[in-house]
Amino acid sequence: MASAPPLEYSPNVMGPQPPSYQETMGLPYPPSPAYPQQPPPDGNFGKGPVPMYPAQVPAAPSVTNQTVQTVYVQHHMNFLDRPVQTLCPVCQQMITTQLEYSSGVLTWLSCGGLFIFGCPCGCCLIPFCVDSLKDVTHWCPNCKSILGVHKRL
Repeated sequence: MASAPPLEYSPNVMGPQPPSYQETMGLPYPPSPAYPQQPPPDGNFGKGPVPMYPAQVPAAPSVTNQTVQTVYVQHHMNFLDRPVQTLCPVCQQMITTQLEYSSGVLTWLSCGGLFIFGCPCGCCLIPFCVDSLKDVTHWCPNCKSILGVHKRL
Protein backbone atom coordinates (compact mmCIF):
# COMPACT_ATOMS: atom_id res chain seq x y z
CA MET A 1 0.00 0.00 0.00
CA ALA A 2 1.48 3.31 -1.04
CA SER A 3 1.48 6.24 1.29
CA ALA A 4 0.97 9.86 0.31
CA PRO A 5 3.88 12.27 0.52
CA PRO A 6 3.89 14.49 3.61
CA LEU A 7 2.03 17.75 3.32
CA GLU A 8 4.15 20.84 3.30
CA TYR A 9 3.28 23.51 5.85
CA SER A 10 2.31 26.82 4.33
CA PRO A 11 1.45 29.57 6.83
CA ASN A 12 -0.71 31.51 4.33
CA VAL A 13 -3.04 28.67 3.37
CA MET A 14 -5.87 30.11 5.43
CA GLY A 15 -5.13 33.77 4.68
CA PRO A 16 -3.46 36.42 6.84
CA GLN A 17 -3.10 35.76 10.55
CA PRO A 18 -5.37 37.72 12.93
CA PRO A 19 -3.80 40.53 14.98
CA SER A 20 -2.31 39.74 18.36
CA TYR A 21 -4.05 40.57 21.62
CA GLN A 22 -1.82 43.58 22.26
CA GLU A 23 -2.51 44.96 18.78
CA THR A 24 -6.22 44.48 19.22
CA MET A 25 -6.38 46.13 22.64
CA GLY A 26 -4.42 49.15 21.46
CA LEU A 27 -6.84 50.00 18.64
CA PRO A 28 -10.46 51.13 18.97
CA TYR A 29 -12.99 48.52 17.90
CA PRO A 30 -13.84 49.14 14.23
CA PRO A 31 -17.49 48.92 13.16
CA SER A 32 -18.43 45.84 11.25
CA PRO A 33 -18.41 46.45 7.47
CA ALA A 34 -21.44 44.18 7.05
CA TYR A 35 -23.56 46.37 9.36
CA PRO A 36 -22.74 50.06 8.85
CA GLN A 37 -23.86 52.43 11.58
CA GLN A 38 -26.92 54.41 10.74
CA PRO A 39 -28.24 57.37 12.68
CA PRO A 40 -31.21 56.67 14.91
CA PRO A 41 -34.55 58.11 13.79
CA ASP A 42 -34.53 60.79 16.51
CA GLY A 43 -31.26 62.34 15.29
CA ASN A 44 -29.27 61.33 18.39
CA PHE A 45 -26.30 60.09 16.36
CA GLY A 46 -23.07 60.23 18.34
CA LYS A 47 -24.69 61.69 21.49
CA GLY A 48 -24.43 58.61 23.68
CA PRO A 49 -25.89 55.15 23.75
CA VAL A 50 -29.22 54.54 22.14
CA PRO A 51 -31.45 51.94 23.80
CA MET A 52 -32.15 48.94 21.63
CA TYR A 53 -35.78 48.71 22.74
CA PRO A 54 -38.06 51.61 23.62
CA ALA A 55 -38.55 52.21 27.31
CA GLN A 56 -41.53 50.36 28.66
CA VAL A 57 -43.55 51.67 31.54
CA PRO A 58 -44.64 48.84 33.80
CA ALA A 59 -48.38 48.48 33.95
CA ALA A 60 -50.10 48.89 37.29
CA PRO A 61 -50.95 45.51 38.75
CA SER A 62 -54.60 44.71 38.50
CA VAL A 63 -56.27 43.57 41.68
CA THR A 64 -58.74 40.77 41.13
CA ASN A 65 -60.40 38.26 43.34
CA GLN A 66 -58.33 35.15 42.68
CA THR A 67 -58.13 31.86 44.51
CA VAL A 68 -54.67 30.43 45.08
CA GLN A 69 -54.44 26.67 44.98
CA THR A 70 -51.42 25.04 46.59
CA VAL A 71 -50.12 21.96 44.79
CA TYR A 72 -47.77 19.62 46.61
CA VAL A 73 -45.39 17.70 44.38
CA GLN A 74 -43.72 14.72 45.94
CA HIS A 75 -41.61 12.06 44.32
CA HIS A 76 -43.51 8.90 43.59
CA MET A 77 -43.36 6.55 46.54
CA ASN A 78 -44.18 2.89 46.42
CA PHE A 79 -46.39 2.28 49.41
CA LEU A 80 -46.24 -1.41 50.22
CA ASP A 81 -47.61 -3.46 53.11
CA ARG A 82 -45.23 -2.03 55.72
CA PRO A 83 -44.87 1.46 57.23
CA VAL A 84 -42.83 3.99 55.23
CA GLN A 85 -40.82 6.93 56.54
CA THR A 86 -41.59 10.00 54.42
CA LEU A 87 -42.27 13.72 54.45
CA CYS A 88 -45.99 14.40 54.79
CA PRO A 89 -47.06 16.79 52.01
CA VAL A 90 -49.86 18.21 54.17
CA CYS A 91 -48.22 18.95 57.54
CA GLN A 92 -44.59 19.01 56.26
CA GLN A 93 -43.36 16.72 59.05
CA MET A 94 -41.08 13.72 58.73
CA ILE A 95 -43.29 10.81 59.76
CA THR A 96 -43.63 7.05 59.66
CA THR A 97 -46.98 6.12 58.13
CA GLN A 98 -49.70 4.29 60.02
CA LEU A 99 -51.39 1.40 58.26
CA GLU A 100 -55.04 0.50 57.92
CA TYR A 101 -56.08 -2.74 56.24
CA SER A 102 -59.29 -3.01 54.22
CA SER A 103 -60.83 -5.79 52.15
CA GLY A 104 -60.10 -5.44 48.47
CA VAL A 105 -60.39 -7.38 45.25
CA LEU A 106 -57.87 -10.06 46.24
CA THR A 107 -59.71 -10.72 49.51
CA TRP A 108 -63.02 -11.22 47.74
CA LEU A 109 -61.49 -13.38 45.00
CA SER A 110 -59.85 -15.59 47.64
CA CYS A 111 -63.16 -15.93 49.45
CA GLY A 112 -64.98 -16.86 46.23
CA GLY A 113 -62.27 -19.34 45.26
CA LEU A 114 -62.40 -21.09 48.64
CA PHE A 115 -66.20 -21.26 48.46
CA ILE A 116 -66.16 -22.77 44.94
CA PHE A 117 -63.49 -25.36 45.80
CA GLY A 118 -65.31 -26.92 48.70
CA CYS A 119 -65.14 -24.71 51.77
CA PRO A 120 -68.73 -23.49 52.07
CA CYS A 121 -68.91 -24.11 55.82
CA GLY A 122 -67.32 -20.80 56.83
CA CYS A 123 -63.71 -21.49 55.85
CA CYS A 124 -64.20 -19.19 52.88
CA LEU A 125 -64.24 -16.25 55.36
CA ILE A 126 -60.61 -16.83 56.36
CA PRO A 127 -59.24 -14.30 53.75
CA PHE A 128 -61.03 -11.51 55.65
CA CYS A 129 -58.84 -12.28 58.69
CA VAL A 130 -55.53 -12.35 56.83
CA ASP A 131 -53.87 -8.91 56.47
CA SER A 132 -51.58 -10.06 53.67
CA LEU A 133 -54.63 -10.44 51.39
CA LYS A 134 -56.07 -6.97 52.15
CA ASP A 135 -55.38 -3.54 50.62
CA VAL A 136 -53.25 -1.21 52.76
CA THR A 137 -53.99 2.50 53.33
CA HIS A 138 -51.11 4.68 54.60
CA TRP A 139 -52.08 7.52 57.00
CA CYS A 140 -50.11 10.40 58.48
CA PRO A 141 -50.11 10.05 62.29
CA ASN A 142 -49.99 13.86 62.77
CA CYS A 143 -52.67 15.25 60.46
CA LYS A 144 -54.57 11.99 59.74
CA SER A 145 -54.47 12.53 55.96
CA ILE A 146 -54.24 9.66 53.48
CA LEU A 147 -50.79 9.50 51.86
CA GLY A 148 -51.15 6.43 49.69
CA VAL A 149 -52.90 3.13 49.08
CA HIS A 150 -51.35 -0.23 48.22
CA LYS A 151 -53.85 -2.38 46.33
CA ARG A 152 -53.12 -6.09 46.21
CA LEU A 153 -54.71 -6.67 42.84
